[in-house]
Amino acid sequence: MTSEPIEAYGGVSIPPDMLRELAKQIQGRDIPFHVDHKLSRPIRMRGFVAFVESRQDGIDELRFEAEIHEDDHHWLESRPGVSAMLTTPLARDESEERTGDAVIQLSADHAWFADDALIDAEEELAKIGIARDLIQVERAYQFSFVPDPQIYIDISYTILLSVGANGIWEGIKKLFSRRRTPRGGDALAVTAINLSVADGQRSFKAVVTTNDETVAQRALDSLDQAATTFFQDSPVIPTEENPKTVSIWDDDSGVWGPLD
Repeated sequence: MTSEPIEAYGGVSIPPDMLRELAKQIQGRDIPFHVDHKLSRPIRMRGFVAFVESRQDGIDELRFEAEIHEDDHHWLESRPGVSAMLTTPLARDESEERTGDAVIQLSADHAWFADDALIDAEEELAKIGIARDLIQVERAYQFSFVPDPQIYIDISYTILLSVGANGIWEGIKKLFSRRRTPRGGDALAVTAINLSVADGQRSFKAVVTTNDETVAQRALDSLDQAATTFFQDSPVIPTEENPKTVSIWDDDSGVWGPLD
């Protein structure tokens, strides 16, 4: 993450003071790292230390030092840098305080999905019976060279069982259909829908990557069953040596399968 303007977001950039504040806030925290911001590609690390340095061209960079799991070294060796994904309120919500009471959080990359698309998705979720004050929709910013079309959904297991995965799909479908291509973006880039279902301190993480609405719907229709199976088979919280797994939708077989 740097203070350099990002074309895909209309030239938005992070001020150096904010970079330093971010470095201070994330010290000693369990920060999740994923390759290309995809839940399907976690990176295991410990001893994380963040700091800000200035380049010769005057651009400030947020950097870090950490001990990387030996089996994950190859991910970083094949990439020139590490970027960050942050979420912010929509323009209409900037003056509102977050309560932390949301049972479903929906965010999408702001270069690919406008505020109006997220608001339409929120409306669909409200129609299935989720109170509006329990729904949180936000912009996602991937501070990388070219952001990918990504959608992120975090939902409590209780609510998933209550409204059903097909109800959640109604909100995602509205957002999914409103995708736009930003300047410099690839119109054929595949959308990744990153799902996280929380049951206390345990979480079921799943990813479906497609531009076909019918494929995404088939995956979502079986999400509650897949999450239930996961929680029944995983009664304990994963450790660092046995990290959280991610399920990937295999449309050919019609099942959520483990990451290879």
